[in-house]
Amino acid sequence: MGKRSRATLENDLKVAQSELYKANLRAYEAGKQSRRTDGWHERSRGPNADLRQVLQRIVSRHQDQVDSDAWADKAIKVVVNNWIGEGIVGEPVNKNKRYSLLWNDWANSTACDFYGKLNFYGLQALVARTIAVRGSCLIRRRVDERLLLQGLPPLTLQVLEPDWLDMSKDNGSSIVFGKEYDDEGRLTGYYIRKNHPGESDWRQSRLGSDLVEASQICHVYDVRRPGQATGVPWGASSLLTLRDIGDHAQARMMLDKLACCFTAFVTDSDPESVLPDAASPDASIPTLFEKLEPGAIEVLPPGKSVQFSSPPTAGNFIEMQRHHLHSVAAGYGITFEALTGILSEVNFSSGRMGWLEFHRNVGHWRWNIAIPQFLDPVSQWFATAVIQAGMANRVNSRMLWTPPRREMINPSEEIPALVAAIRGGLTSLSEVQRSLGYVPAQVLEELAQDLANARSKDLALSVDAKLVSDSGVTQARPAGSGIPEPGISSGSVA
Repeated sequence: MGKRSRATLENDLKVAQSELYKANLRAYEAGKQSRRTDGWHERSRGPNADLRQVLQRIVSRHQDQVDSDAWADKAIKVVVNNWIGEGIVGEPVNKNKRYSLLWNDWANSTACDFYGKLNFYGLQALVARTIAVRGSCLIRRRVDERLLLQGLPPLTLQVLEPDWLDMSKDNGSSIVFGKEYDDEGRLTGYYIRKNHPGESDWRQSRLGSDLVEASQICHVYDVRRPGQATGVPWGASSLLTLRDIGDHAQARMMLDKLACCFTAFVTDSDPESVLPDAASPDASIPTLFEKLEPGAIEVLPPGKSVQFSSPPTAGNFIEMQRHHLHSVAAGYGITFEALTGILSEVNFSSGRMGWLEFHRNVGHWRWNIAIPQFLDPVSQWFATAVIQAGMANRVNSRMLWTPPRREMINPSEEIPALVAAIRGGLTSLSEVQRSLGYVPAQVLEELAQDLANARSKDLALSVDAKLVSDSGVTQARPAGSGIPEPGISSGSVA
């Protein structure tokens, strides 16, 4: 009995060792050379090494795809319209009214654009589109004294495609992708070309570039790896899929055209009967195809038969396209529904979950890309221009940025929830107003003006909490408040 027990224990130990050995073999299988990883060639490279060989080709191909493919163009529009929309509005932190007016006048005027075409909010959309399509965007600070004649600070913004960077200047250390760094790795300047290399002969594009101080340039892109010197087009991971979708659609269209060409073939069991007599003067080539007409009855001569063509099928085209478009939407960080407009498979809950996840990406684009890399530096340039022009002495360049309003899915439920959150102290009124795309100071100023006008006309509006309760009942006027008693009975609200 004892020997059998010992043998059992030894066998159990061998089994346990075998299982442990197998488990170790399975651990980190993706890092092992096996049948499944055969043909997977990889190298551990820095954030800029791989891009040097392929970046320009990816940018050119993605630009071509956006220009010629409807799905790529729609994906970029969805990104830009949700990222920027009508524009991210800035509100100066300091209470200098003149400074606020200068900012609003400058931002709403096309004078802020070096090329004089767009206002500041149009430039935001242009920058966002350039980043999404070409991977990054350059904004160069320009001084234009002529703006002083319009009562504006002499600041204009020149938006440039990343091609203006002289990427031929690159030694892999102190100069990377046309950007110069000091010994400690801090950015000191940009080598900016004198012209766009794609707008002129290549010989002119090699004439050289100028080194511009880093403080005069904003280089905006999505930083995905530490030390990354430039951005990648947002559709890079979906580029081949987009091309496959286009090829698949064209092939299916050709197949449908062939299927519509319904053809009948007439055969004869006696080949000699169809050959003309060359010696006969009336010899002619027999007609190979006859016209098919609805309701026609043809009597075939002896020996002839008819066969109809059977064009091949292409499987479930709709499901295949849908699958690929899901992949494209994921690559751009948008939802399938926003890309395609197909809402047949979405209910309220799933639609809301997808919408919320999408807006987390939008929040990242706004608060981690556009605002710190573009809008904040521009606000500093603006404050400097105002001071240097003598329009103000001491100003705070910091801005409170209000993104475009978030469209509500169910306003009848969401608005009461926001009111409850404010009254419960979970959020502030200003924060809720910003989330809806409104500038709090402007809302309060307009509201105060509207209430003052209503009171002066002896009206008690239901929005006026001093006069009307939530239930719509007029309230007693505080003594000495200066608020006139309206000539209406209790419960009568305008």
